[in-house]
Amino acid sequence: MSPVLAALFVLAAVAGLAGLAVVDIRTVPPVTGTCALILTIAALGAAVYR
Repeated sequence: MSPVLAALFVLAAVAGLAGLAVVDIRTVPPVTGTCALILTIAALGAAVYR
């Protein structure tokens, strides 16, 4: 994956969390935890695949 594409994914995730915080700040911690879990599982899957 190119560094530019990775940066765009990170930017989109941060923008989504910022938009969510504007709408309802109480939902940010659960969603952030879920995102961290998904990224951890994806990293594990990528490590096993390689």
